[in-house]
Amino acid sequence: MTRIAMLGMQHLDRCLLIENRSDPHPWGKMNWLRSLRDDHCLGLWAGDELLAISCYTLVLDDVSLLNIVVDKDSRGQGVGRQLLTEGLEWMQQFGGARCLLEVRLSNKVARSLYTQLGFAEDGIRKNYYPLGDGFEDAVLMSADLPLGE
Repeated sequence: MTRIAMLGMQHLDRCLLIENRSDPHPWGKMNWLRSLRDDHCLGLWAGDELLAISCYTLVLDDVSLLNIVVDKDSRGQGVGRQLLTEGLEWMQQFGGARCLLEVRLSNKVARSLYTQLGFAEDGIRKNYYPLGDGFEDAVLMSADLPLGE
């Protein structure tokens, strides 16, 4: 059985571990410190094992998905979908009416998930994501909340 709970500074090491295991271009310690302090960071847990993390910020009624990371051993099991949908339900209680996000142009799995959940592609942000030897474009996406309405 899984549960979703807020994350805090005490979870920094777990966040760094999951992201470093799962993302070839991780956020890094300073971004995690800021987000765990200032934003809404949620973890999806199975017992005492952290499977996935999502971080959101709220400006007026716009929720921005800052980051979502699923541990590499938990991918393909619906973990990301569960965390995102429940995380956005969580953010609605704070007044969120729309979600905005950026996703790597090359991340077809995430783009497909977002489209299935009702997100529309709104544009491209050129050279947004750093790569080892350059930059990659981001696809801008948005959806009204609650999802599927």
